[in-house]
Amino acid sequence: MKATAGRGTVLLAGGLLLIGFLLAGCTEKQSAHESSGETAASAPDRAAAGKSGAPKDAEKTESKQSSHGHEEGAAPHGHDEVSGPVVTLTPIERTNIGLKTEAVAARPFEDVRRLPGVIKATPERIALVTSRTPGKVVDIHAALGQRVQKGADLIEIQSVEVEKLELDLLHAESRSRTEVLKLETDLTQARNKLRLAQADADRNRQLVDKGIGARKELIAAENQLQAVQYEIAGLERQIELAHLAARTETEGLKRQLRLLGLAEADIERVRRERVVTVLHIPAPIAGVVVDRPAVLGQVVEPATTLLKLVDTSVLIVQGAAPEDLLRELRVGQPVRVMVPAYPGRRFEGRVTFIHPQIDAERRAVHVWAEIKNPGGDLKEDMFVQLSVVVGGGPNTLVIPAAALMTEGGLDFVFTETPAGFTRAPVVVGARNDEYVEIKQGLSVGQNVVTDGKRQVYTVFLAARSGAPALGGHTH
Repeated sequence: MKATAGRGTVLLAGGLLLIGFLLAGCTEKQSAHESSGETAASAPDRAAAGKSGAPKDAEKTESKQSSHGHEEGAAPHGHDEVSGPVVTLTPIERTNIGLKTEAVAARPFEDVRRLPGVIKATPERIALVTSRTPGKVVDIHAALGQRVQKGADLIEIQSVEVEKLELDLLHAESRSRTEVLKLETDLTQARNKLRLAQADADRNRQLVDKGIGARKELIAAENQLQAVQYEIAGLERQIELAHLAARTETEGLKRQLRLLGLAEADIERVRRERVVTVLHIPAPIAGVVVDRPAVLGQVVEPATTLLKLVDTSVLIVQGAAPEDLLRELRVGQPVRVMVPAYPGRRFEGRVTFIHPQIDAERRAVHVWAEIKNPGGDLKEDMFVQLSVVVGGGPNTLVIPAAALMTEGGLDFVFTETPAGFTRAPVVVGARNDEYVEIKQGLSVGQNVVTDGKRQVYTVFLAARSGAPALGGHTH
């Protein structure tokens, strides 16, 4: 009995499986038949739909268009395979993304050579601040990174040598005044004696003239008068020599103080106030303090660097050009410098120096270009791209380099049209740091997006994939 029941169960399962296969085959045939029937009847149905206005297929088509996002009666977006959807932005959206456009134009296309470079300080605009005499740092008035003007007080140094010279100057002037004062006193006394000798000689002369005086007394009085006159002349000469000697000594001491770095105003203050002063070291140039190794209390020597100043208002870019470009480079050629730290900005200058020798290891020639940097945005040792304009060419259809985009190895731009912004494929030619030559795809006068192109591209991709765009429009 058990074996009979088992065989019955197996037969029942096999029958059910066979029925399932038959039903599946019928379903597939019915679906294919309905599909072919629907395809064959599509043309008559569309014709009938044009006459009756309410067939089932027309309703399906209308339903699909409605679900695609277009309102009934609205003009459909351009969706050709090349340009894709049209991107529409409201004025607020354009402002928010900072959108800018520039017209396609025909202009002389500059011949540019791009060189790698690095920013360095101009050698003539670097100053190392040192003390000209041994001493101790007692005060520092400049902080690291501070911009100082020429002549500004930077550091105060207490120097034994300076103080000794200041004291020698004060002693020399004091000694000179004392000596001159003594000579002037002697001169005053000699002039008083001169008046007495003159009066005595005049009296004796009158007596001799009247015949009541002795001539030898007149001769003695005249000799005394002459002696006093000689004495006065000698004293006046001594005073003159004393002034000359004092002036020579003080000027020598002042010159030594100036050589050690003491300012003329400080020297005059020492002479006026009769006190010694510290050595004030001024800024030799206007610039920025880029290094400050000096510290308070440090004992320094003349070879010790206290501060380093760099005038960053003008910098140089040191570029390396392959030797085969040497024939195209000239001093005075305009250059443009682009720095990764400031994308979109260009700093202009001129070639100022081409090294007379070739770098044997790199097989390159060093080129210097002077760049103005009034705002101080450029820093030393920044890596840059140096574009040297070696010549100009004929008028060429160009667009700003900032407008060009690439997708899948194909170049394109976004152009502005009355309906919005469309993707326009282009064929490009030569390029420089500012413009790209357009050989095909654009014409003069068309506006291409430069700033905000990435945002427009994002909206374009969203519209092409059916995702919400900036304004909430689903495409």
